[in-house]
Amino acid sequence: MSFSLNFFGKFLCFSFLMATFMGIGSAQAIERVAAGATPASIQAAVDQFRADLGTLNPNNGNSFKSGRREINWDGVADGASSPNAILPDFFNFNSPRGVMFSSTAGPFVQGTIAQPMQVSASAASGVPTRFGNINPTYTNEFKAFSEQRIFTTSPESNVLEITFFIPRTNIPATVNGFGAVFTDVDTPATHMQFYDQNGRILLQPSGSVPIADKGLSFEGVTFTDGTRISRVVIVLGNAPLSVGNTDGLADIIDVVAMDDFIYGEPRASQHHPADFDGDGTADLSVYRPGNGQSQWFIINSGSNTIDVRSFGLTGDIPVDGDFDGDRLSDFTVFRPTTGQWFRLNSSDGAFNVQSWGLNGDKPVPGDYDKDGRTDFAVWRPTDGNYYIIKSSNGAIQQTGWGLPGDIPIAGAAQ
Repeated sequence: MSFSLNFFGKFLCFSFLMATFMGIGSAQAIERVAAGATPASIQAAVDQFRADLGTLNPNNGNSFKSGRREINWDGVADGASSPNAILPDFFNFNSPRGVMFSSTAGPFVQGTIAQPMQVSASAASGVPTRFGNINPTYTNEFKAFSEQRIFTTSPESNVLEITFFIPRTNIPATVNGFGAVFTDVDTPATHMQFYDQNGRILLQPSGSVPIADKGLSFEGVTFTDGTRISRVVIVLGNAPLSVGNTDGLADIIDVVAMDDFIYGEPRASQHHPADFDGDGTADLSVYRPGNGQSQWFIINSGSNTIDVRSFGLTGDIPVDGDFDGDRLSDFTVFRPTTGQWFRLNSSDGAFNVQSWGLNGDKPVPGDYDKDGRTDFAVWRPTDGNYYIIKSSNGAIQQTGWGLPGDIPIAGAAQ
């Protein structure tokens, strides 16, 4: 129902597509926005956002280095749709999708009778579609982007919070982008906010989710500078779906439902040793010295695929670390004869050379300054000193710890 006293209702037939570049502090992002009366009105923006994130990954429990995930509610069976509970393993820690949904009414508890979130019924089920079983007016208010089911939060709250995990684990994760389809946005009340793993707000998009009374709206944000999203907060209109909340009632009530969710591949929020694919688990990996060129052989634990990389020369020492801060291990070797570090960034494939150390030093990389990135560091057997370049500010730290003949723990395998 449109708002007779609200000028935003006049935009019912207004369809638009917009991409903006924005940022808070150092975070840079691309925002894809569209709204209109039909699915075709937002299709271009949705497809552009998909391209921003990359290849579609299957929701099969595997984890991947890059790409995107999607949730389309049409795969939910009638027995798990409104008024019934969603399937117990659809979300949360044991989910192959890598997301957890909650609301201010409490966490999303799996498999309980009091399931606080619902997916609408299908036409074949005999239950009114598009939440007409909650309020008969909703069937005509809401529209599906991908026919025919849509999603809503609990009847006690219109606020949805989304966090991310490595699929089928409880390992906290982050994503590089998130977007969603909304239906029947009547006022500027509907909006999204993005937070990092420290709870710092990364971005509140340039405005509210675009308005389309009885239509469809889309908003998606992709960070382009390595910034990662840990939590998304979505405010849906100004009231939750309920029997007493008829859209447009007294020119006050604005109820909003949702359809597709699209987000970047969840990757571990912290770097884990020997984790080359970002799933928060060490990968089986070996370094094979060769006559001239050496090779790395890795089994990616997230997808059970094999990577082979030629990098390093005879006499080089392979080291593990996340030097570029993207939570993945970088291909890195230390060359004792020259005191140089050679690295391929996992984030962009860039080749880097760092001179740090003398012949005979032991490479002992680690995060010594607590900034989330691995620091270049060596331990010198001749004087028992650690020599560290802090990645946070480039400062040099020298600390005496150990005696000649000791073995530094960080380099014990050398």
